[in-house]
Amino acid sequence: MRSLIVEAQNLESAQLLCAALSGFDPALSGDDASGYRVSVDLGSSDRKIVQVLDLLERHVTERDAGPARVEVQGHMYTMHPS
Repeated sequence: MRSLIVEAQNLESAQLLCAALSGFDPALSGDDASGYRVSVDLGSSDRKIVQVLDLLERHVTERDAGPARVEVQGHMYTMHPS
C-alpha cells in the first residue's frame, strides 16, 4: 500500500497538517524526541495522490512557515510554498 508521509516541525504543526488533510484520514505519529510525522494512505489511486499533494501545497503556502519534507514510496521531496 502506498503512503505519503510529511515530517512536521513540531506537534502543533503536525496537528494543523492533520486538520488540513482531514478528508484523507491522516495518522499522526512521533514525539518531541524523534519528531512528528503525518501519514496518509494513498491506496492505488493516482488521483488521490494528486488531491493530497494539492492540499499539502495549499497548506504549506497558506501557513508560510517554510517548506515541507514529504516521503512518497521511499523517496524524499521538499515542497515549497507556491
